[in-house]
Amino acid sequence: MAGKGKAAGRLIKYGPIAVTAAQRWGPVVWEQVKNQREPAEKFVQDKVAKGNQRKKAMAHAATVIDGSVLQVFHLNTAHWVVFSGDDPIAVHPPAQASFEELLDRADLGKRVRPAESSVTIKVPRPRRRARGATAWVPREEPASGPHTADSPVAPGRVLRGELSDGPDEQPS
Repeated sequence: MAGKGKAAGRLIKYGPIAVTAAQRWGPVVWEQVKNQREPAEKFVQDKVAKGNQRKKAMAHAATVIDGSVLQVFHLNTAHWVVFSGDDPIAVHPPAQASFEELLDRADLGKRVRPAESSVTIKVPRPRRRARGATAWVPREEPASGPHTADSPVAPGRVLRGELSDGPDEQPS
């Protein structure tokens, strides 16, 4: 195979340098990776837990009579209060605070009903072309018939989508 000799030559030339660097910097790199992985994992888990709470609240509101949802903040954390009519019945994620504390100074007019929030945009599926079809369709010649000299579909008048004064003249 081509390139085996070149790779082997580079391994012989740079191998000892790579081994020395790995022995010296390997433990430092491992500690950095290990220390950075724990906060990243916690961040991802928190985001996943927060993202599902709104969906859970909307699903809960859809199952009750006259259900609605209001987002409130308590201790810098977003909570979703589920209402049945005008009565609060649940909080997602669960909070230690009472409904009165959560809804203190909240604008109850901003409640959202589950049907209102599920705006779906439908995009039409592209039609599949027939086998052997091309995107370009050649222009058809105009049909023979009673055409006037000024008609844009008169034979010999249509050249590449432009009009000319006669069959002998070039379009300008």
